Amino acid sequence: MANTGTLAIVGSIGGVSINKTISETGDHFNVYGDGDAGENIALTAGQAASSWVKTDADTAACNLTEGHGYSTGKMDVYWTGGMRYDVDVTVTVNALALDGGTGDDFPASASSDVIVCTHQQINTAIDGDECQLLIMNSSKRGHVHFEDADGDTIADIELQSDQPYSWNQSNGVTNPITGDPITVCYASNGEATTGYLTILSLEDSTPS
Repeated sequence: MANTGTLAIVGSIGGVSINKTISETGDHFNVYGDGDAGENIALTAGQAASSWVKTDADTAACNLTEGHGYSTGKMDVYWTGGMRYDVDVTVTVNALALDGGTGDDFPASASSDVIVCTHQQINTAIDGDECQLLIMNSSKRGHVHFEDADGDTIADIELQSDQPYSWNQSNGVTNPITGDPITVCYASNGEATTGYLTILSLEDSTPS
């Protein structure tokens, strides 16, 4: 049975308005989170870092408040005007040693606006090659890392607070999630308060 997904675009500049709805069709859809309340994907709050010390572009150290609950692993790091994702972080009680990752160079030592967030796993079943429409929204500044079953990266997408991200197959822009099917996403929250994330995809396994 055919399914239809829609994307509405409304804009106005200088008294001139554009109001268009784009429709895409497929044979199945995936919904992760309902977009408002109830069955959404809850995003745990990031942790504010103190005593930030930058060694070089991808090496730094900081402290977190006692009771943070983080353990050694992959994390994303946010600050005003930049972020670095998929960073290797070694946790020793409340002290963090950060190394590697991808993105912007770490901010200068003594920066007071750094947020560190551990990865939150979301099990998914998205075949990007069949995707006709992709829409995501986070109520907080965030990041989503898409991987296949082998742990290979399919895509990394940064999200701004309540500014939906979208792609549709008829817009002429390269599909951002092609490759092997996506089996897991890792999300993070770039703010120190809880939020939610919604991921929607429409796919067509038998496109014309």
